[in-house]
Amino acid sequence: MAAPTVAKVTSVFRQKLFKDKVALVTGGATGIGKTITQELLYLGCNVMIASRKADNLKAAVTEIQGNLPGCDVRWTECNIRKEDSVKKMVSTTLEQFGKIDFLVNNGGGQFYAPTSEFSLKGFNAVVETNLTGTFLCMKEELNQSCLLSFMQT
Repeated sequence: MAAPTVAKVTSVFRQKLFKDKVALVTGGATGIGKTITQELLYLGCNVMIASRKADNLKAAVTEIQGNLPGCDVRWTECNIRKEDSVKKMVSTTLEQFGKIDFLVNNGGGQFYAPTSEFSLKGFNAVVETNLTGTFLCMKEELNQSCLLSFMQT
């Protein structure tokens, strides 16, 4: 069964609070990540969403633009477990928007099973995604954003 979609975006914050800011949201094509993306867009951010599956990303952008006409939401494929993929995600975001003000490390994964049935391979996949992926995203965003700021001064 598909998760329900948001037909109307409402917020407790002032609209356009983050006008002209740029956010990069990993795992932004579905679930909590998509909801965070819509809130950031409502607050005035331009947003790059990233995920592993282009089809999910395209569908999310289409849906979000329907909910928030005129918003600037774009997408890029990324496997946050792969350093080269993360580097490309960050560089693509910087090339398209010129900066990153917010990084939302929402990308993650898990297996729904009792610990006794969990394999080491499955456990390592979760660690690589949830821990290593978060580290790679933070590290690369800091490295590339700092370099860009240095070059602009």
